[in-house]
Amino acid sequence: MLRKMSYRQKNKLLFPVAGAGILLCWIFAFSRTVEAVQLNRELNGQVVQNEDLSFNPVHAQRKLDALQSIVKSYQINETTWSNELWLKASAMAMKRHVGIDYTLTRPSAEKDTTQLGKTEMLYCYGNYSQLVGLIDTLERAPAIGKISALQIKSPKPDVIGERAHQCILKIEFRGMPHERE
Repeated sequence: MLRKMSYRQKNKLLFPVAGAGILLCWIFAFSRTVEAVQLNRELNGQVVQNEDLSFNPVHAQRKLDALQSIVKSYQINETTWSNELWLKASAMAMKRHVGIDYTLTRPSAEKDTTQLGKTEMLYCYGNYSQLVGLIDTLERAPAIGKISALQIKSPKPDVIGERAHQCILKIEFRGMPHERE
């Protein structure tokens, strides 16, 4: 059939055949590719929005709950904290066969407005494993604040007496008074 057609007739059919070919290509390949690219852009936008934690109220609530539980673990009763800390810490130390000393921290004449909370210090005496067990027990105890610093010193050979071969543990506790409503 194409052999019987003249050159002019072939030229007239060139544009409609080329248009039909482009249309078929568009239907079978390009339209689906364009749809896939648009869907990809849309999904990437949703992923970016979901990963942005400022737009995620579930994450914000979990973060708030975690922060509140941390602050709650530091809260103490300001009036009875020193006594409560001493009673609980000494009871735990006795169970672990650890010696304990407590020096009451005297309030300064001027109130430090830059310091958040109160600090108390304990000294404990025993072997290393007993002291580490005591640290673990004290860390889990409620209503005595949290351990803010600790220092373990090895036994000193020049010490005479019952503490001659014992490690020394210095523990600082920090607590924040309850907010008054």
